[in-house]
Amino acid sequence: MEEEEKFSDDPEENASIENEFLKIKLKAQFGDNFMMGGNAELPLEIENQFLKSLISFEENYKNVEYVTVFEKIGKPDFIPASNLSEKEITSALERITEILDLNEIRLDICDGPYPDKEIYTFITEELFLKEIEKEDLFFGTRVFIYEEFHPNNKADIEENTDSFFNHWFAREFNKYSDELALIFITPNAENFDSEALFAKLSLFFDAFKSFENPNYTIDEVKFDLLPNGNGFGHAQGFVKYNAILENGEFITFEGPYKLYMERIGIYWSIFYFEIPGFEW
Repeated sequence: MEEEEKFSDDPEENASIENEFLKIKLKAQFGDNFMMGGNAELPLEIENQFLKSLISFEENYKNVEYVTVFEKIGKPDFIPASNLSEKEITSALERITEILDLNEIRLDICDGPYPDKEIYTFITEELFLKEIEKEDLFFGTRVFIYEEFHPNNKADIEENTDSFFNHWFAREFNKYSDELALIFITPNAENFDSEALFAKLSLFFDAFKSFENPNYTIDEVKFDLLPNGNGFGHAQGFVKYNAILENGEFITFEGPYKLYMERIGIYWSIFYFEIPGFEW
């Protein structure tokens, strides 16, 4: 709003009406992506400043100019990976990483380590071509994640397996257990949404006071991907744990397990499992 509009002679009422007007304007700009419920604890003036900042950001974003990462860091000289020895690759990677850091650009690697040549090739042949804002709209370092460009499916499946067993042995799954799919599908075509799944798991967990002496192995990871990047996979191995009863006695559950997973987008999630002790 270039000029302050007056909706009421009462300052508080005027601020409230103006805020509602700004919300309507933002809703028109952002559509369903803009959601901001009322907050009685937020002072009208602070809410007003916040809404105006959003509008200002949106207007600036419309006129943003893009450049490649290579241009952003000053087009430094570099030698293609194919022309470098293994020792030279390591030195060149250190140099190019330092240049990125100086320009507040960082490449994070979650599932490495990967060969220096692989990362150097990725930076100079892919990351350099990535377009970003010429003038930073945000303060701080811009972070890219290697696995978002080149997913490590085996590592992701293993990470999901570790997360699953950590939650299993703690007897605690919830909506933040993101290794789990939103819908579970059993072999007999039963479907469980998150609420139904957690209720079924709680019935099993509540029968015991704790799980102790846990141990598991990951003996096999397999997956198949479709042309669109989605796919199916599994992890399997051996698990053993003691389920402690209220009277102090325990039942040892041990044997093979199998976690079935699906890949949608860039994320793997478990949609069914077989584990000693638990029955569907």
